[in-house]
Formats: sequence, C-alpha cells, structure tokens
Amino acid sequence: MKPNLYFGKSFSKSTSLFLFCFFFSFVLGTCKESQSSPETDSLPYFLGKDFDPIWTKAPNETSGLQQIPEGFKLTNHLGKQILLREHSPKISLVVFFYATCRGICPMITKNIIQIEPQLSEFKDLEISSISINPKEDTPAVLSKYRTLYKIQNPNWNFYTGEPEIIESFAKTTCGAEVEGFSVEKNKYEFVHTENIFLFDGKKYLRGIYRAKGTGDIQRLVSDLKILTKQK
Repeated sequence: MKPNLYFGKSFSKSTSLFLFCFFFSFVLGTCKESQSSPETDSLPYFLGKDFDPIWTKAPNETSGLQQIPEGFKLTNHLGKQILLREHSPKISLVVFFYATCRGICPMITKNIIQIEPQLSEFKDLEISSISINPKEDTPAVLSKYRTLYKIQNPNWNFYTGEPEIIESFAKTTCGAEVEGFSVEKNKYEFVHTENIFLFDGKKYLRGIYRAKGTGDIQRLVSDLKILTKQK
C-alpha cells in the first residue's frame, strides 16, 4: 500500500503553520507582557543604562531596574557609617553636592529648604545629600554646612565616602553624567548634577527632577503623594 503523500504533505504544512502561529503568539504575548504603558496613578521604574521608564507590579521579577546597590557604604555628618540601601525602608531623595560649591549646590539646598513645609507631610521621607568631594567634606565640614543653612530636619543627612564608589553610584544608578574641566587637575572629571533623585522604600529609582526653577519641584511633591499611596 502506497503512503498517502498528499496527506503527509498537508499534515506537514498544517503542523508547520500551527507551530509558526504558536511561536508568533508566544512572542507577541511575551512582547505585550514586557511592554509598559504610562500610568497616571503610579510612578515608573527605570531600566538599564538608557533609563527607560517602565511600569510594573513586580519590580523584583524585572532584572536591570535602577536600584541603590547593596553594600553602598557612606558616612554621615555625625560620623556614623551606614549602608544606604539597608539603612531604612523609607522613601528618600538623593542629591549630589559639595560644601565649597558656589554654583548650583546652594540653589539645590535652598530649594529643598523652601519646600520643606510641603515635604513635612511625608513623615518617613529621608533626604540624602551626598558629597562628590568626600576627601575634603569630612563629617565635621558637613556638620558646619548643615549649621550654615540652619538645617534641623533629623531625616536630612549629609554624607561622605569613597570617591570612586560615590562617582560610580552617581553615574551608574542615577545617570549623573555631568563632567567639568578641572584647572587644578588639568582634566575633565565628574562634578555634580542639578537633579534630585527619588527612591522608593525598596530603593528603586522612581523619579528624576531638575532643581532649577519650581516646575519640577512641584512635580516632585505631586509624585511623592502618588508614591506614598502605593505603600
């Protein structure tokens, strides 16, 4: 008995078509699951070196999200060493500065001071001002800086630490790729950024805001209200 070649060919074509459709549906479904549409009632996470904003309900299942690294050690203005990620499960703002700066650093500090009455609504909010000149900004210098600006908020800490580690965190986790030319060192080096960075209680990056002007500062306050509702 001769085999039914037509049936075999038809079966083969049908199987191939089925497998193609199955594969296409799987890929399409996967793409849809990985796609992320902006949501007005929640804040994005930031993915990879390009800081692509994505919205997800399971950040721990999404690799590559920007998050304060484990073991990131700093020393605050009181001389106490802390691990920034493990320090506390609180929402935090991170800014970069240095005590002798005469440019945007005082402006950032003053802008935060101006909105402190609005920030006081968020009882668990921490503010971390991290020096990008840690060799000179000792805990004693940082304490004097707080006194100069009459900062009494116990949740506003000023930090120093290892220069390379701070620079790596600023560039890799926050995307602070700001460089300037140092006449003294005759080379370009990391200076600072005018941005304020918002991290949630699990230390994922959730927002980036310009400190200049008032528009982004007000957006920061609005985003804090959204983020605290998610807790």
